[in-house]
Amino acid sequence: MLNFFKILIPFSFLFLSLSTTSRAQKIDLKDYENQAKAYAIMSAQYSKDAYYYSKKNYFSTSLKEIKQNCDTGLVCAQIAIEYADSAIILAYDTCKYAKTIMLSAKEYQQLGIISFKLMKKDNNLNQIHELSRGVVYDMGNAIADAYRASMFLDGEKVTTKSIKESKREITRLESDEFSYMTIKELYGKRLAEIDSEIILLEAEAKKSKGEKLAEINNAITQLRTEEKECFQKMKNSEDRLISVKNDLSEEMLKIVNKDIFTTEKEGFYNENIPVPSDVEVPKGLVYKVQIGFFKSQLPPEHFQGIFPLSSQKVDDVYYRYVAGNFAKYEDVKAAKIAISEKGYSDSFIVAYIDGNKVSISEALEKEKVNN
Repeated sequence: MLNFFKILIPFSFLFLSLSTTSRAQKIDLKDYENQAKAYAIMSAQYSKDAYYYSKKNYFSTSLKEIKQNCDTGLVCAQIAIEYADSAIILAYDTCKYAKTIMLSAKEYQQLGIISFKLMKKDNNLNQIHELSRGVVYDMGNAIADAYRASMFLDGEKVTTKSIKESKREITRLESDEFSYMTIKELYGKRLAEIDSEIILLEAEAKKSKGEKLAEINNAITQLRTEEKECFQKMKNSEDRLISVKNDLSEEMLKIVNKDIFTTEKEGFYNENIPVPSDVEVPKGLVYKVQIGFFKSQLPPEHFQGIFPLSSQKVDDVYYRYVAGNFAKYEDVKAAKIAISEKGYSDSFIVAYIDGNKVSISEALEKEKVNN
């Protein structure tokens, strides 16, 4: 294994020498005793660079710039794969869980490379933008998987218990949410830039004549066309983001993990993304925070960033709102304090075992048995 490793790593550094525009400072491999973990992190970081260049291509209208971005993105993706291979090779045989995730990251990186190569050969901007969007998603998933793998590449046997107690895995829906939000924000920024450029050009047009005026008017026409296309693409991204968020709001209520809970997801719930209602409680012991009991449904914005939420209609008259899914009393107690600080001083802790509401004392006894 070590002989192969000695061949593999110089190959990575050959690619590294070709890349003159690394997007971010990388970790220092010398700082890590656990080399497998370090290489997984490096794989994630170079995937992030490839993600950056695919995102640039998504908005570029210059074929020259696109080809340059493809070259650099390809280098980054290839380096990411080499580091992924190194992480897999150096990982102990007991790290089967981590190796599986790392192989998933590598598959996404390989898909990104295929798309980069297709973009490089293509001169159709619409097709290039579609390929770029695919690379954004592939590299976004590669980043998530490589970082997830690094959490378990410690040379120790990964047990079911250690997986449950470690930092929660990022779901595909969360990765999609991040990607669509990023694209939407970039479209918004580009629309603002176009608006500013048009204002400047219109001011210049008032002072111009003849050929120069014709050039300015042509530039304004091109910007107006780009503006319409950009607006439509942003609308498409918004529609997809709404769909992903609706799926995400339900998916997160199936997971029992303290890391999902937050009071800072402002604007997530709205008229297009309602608070899920009458959601089945996951099996086993689950604690939640009951925020309140109301005579009517409240507007989603009322809950000021609390996530995840669900509501339940009681006696066909009242509505109960609860937040989070927690396995430990200490974790739900911290969440209750955070919710109280949001102004819900009457909130309290509720507990369920296999979907049935139980007393806190019974839940605590069950928690002792589980531990």
